[in-house]
Amino acid sequence: MIFNSLEYIAFFVIAVGGYFLFPQRFRNRWLLAASLYFYMSWSAPFILLILYSTTIDYFVALRLDATEKQSTRRALLLVSLVTNFGALFLFKYYNFFVDSWGALVGGTRAGWNPPLLHLVLPLGISFYTFEAISYTLDVYWRRFPAERSYPRLLLFIMFFPKLIAGPIERAGHLIPQFDRRTEFDYLRARDGLAQILWGMFKKVVIADRLAIYVDAVYNNPQHHVGSTLLLATLFFSFQVYCDFSGYSDIAIGTARILGIDLLRNFRRPYFATSFTDFWARWHISLSTWFRDYLYVPLGGNRRGEWRRDFNVFMVFLVSGIWHGANWTFVWWGLFHGVLVSAENIGRRYVRRVRPGFALPRPVRVGGTFAMIVLTWVLFRANSLADARHVYAQIFFNFDASRFFVNASNIVYGVVGILVLVAGESLTERGLYPRIWTPELRPVRWGAYVGLVTLILMIGVFTGGEFIYFQF
Repeated sequence: MIFNSLEYIAFFVIAVGGYFLFPQRFRNRWLLAASLYFYMSWSAPFILLILYSTTIDYFVALRLDATEKQSTRRALLLVSLVTNFGALFLFKYYNFFVDSWGALVGGTRAGWNPPLLHLVLPLGISFYTFEAISYTLDVYWRRFPAERSYPRLLLFIMFFPKLIAGPIERAGHLIPQFDRRTEFDYLRARDGLAQILWGMFKKVVIADRLAIYVDAVYNNPQHHVGSTLLLATLFFSFQVYCDFSGYSDIAIGTARILGIDLLRNFRRPYFATSFTDFWARWHISLSTWFRDYLYVPLGGNRRGEWRRDFNVFMVFLVSGIWHGANWTFVWWGLFHGVLVSAENIGRRYVRRVRPGFALPRPVRVGGTFAMIVLTWVLFRANSLADARHVYAQIFFNFDASRFFVNASNIVYGVVGILVLVAGESLTERGLYPRIWTPELRPVRWGAYVGLVTLILMIGVFTGGEFIYFQF
């Protein structure tokens, strides 16, 4: 069941209602049962994969906590890493690796031609795998004690609001909250429902409406010129943001009603003043995961500026691979790695020759946004050949006279984008908290009614799954 469905609304009411009806001691069991049902409603057999990896991580962590012998601890950590990364590689990357290696060395001519596997990608595998790995590493580094309760560890992995597409949680942040005594809180429920409404608006009014135009263009890029492809790319920039941040808003809002705080995942990324700033605002739970579990172990910024640039580049390369088993995602990650590394090098140079120099904020925001939009071509294109065609058309065959018009979807999409930009501008300027004052209650309820009206009038209720489900 997806968040933007009647089935989920019914599930949400039952899950939240049951949670507060049960005595405190039964609530975690209820949440675990609800989470198991939520995941099994997608594909019941894949629950075995989660149980398999969680069971191994549970016993590995207990042994890590109990032993001081470093060689034993390294061996135990290796068991967990092989288990989790092995499953991820098998289901998500095996065919990509085989195809790429065959193309590189000539396939059968190299005497190595392994068969392809026709496996269905388990939903959420990239997200819950990273959570499991972070848990084991935190226990290995003595940052967090091994969880003694298997059901509580399983609930950490499977907590239904964030299970399919994050935020990517940390054991030290989420597990202690399961033991916290909670009662129904009107203010938390109000805030949670408001965030769910905003997330739903992003998904069905903006993301799924823009997807109609974007898919029509990007599924047949050879039939379109640069003007159309640029508009489709601009629309996709808002589609992917509203689709993913909409999911995060609904997940965080749902958890908030239950008295649980999930990690923040987005902070108005298109107001970023630099590429580094963009990644401090976009998919924050993944960015900080890579910082803590890859960038810092590689040496971080402790080994000089050039080593830091190399480490940053490697993080973005891995980030691209994490997003999908396609060379378009690899190049998308490399593109961002080059941009952030070049920005760091340029910043060091400017500091030496013109200390204190900075371009006006609107120029920095506009320039960053323009470059980010261009990187989304690689993310959305179905192949590298399609991406090359899109770039060639945008830069060398713009031809606005042959612009593809889909009037209603363009108009509705622009309306949604304007509402989004207006709302996020208020937040960026620090004005959002003021709408919660009693004097502005009519304005607040007017906003609720307006969002619901837009959802019902121009929302797309036949849209597909959330984009990040494929990751």
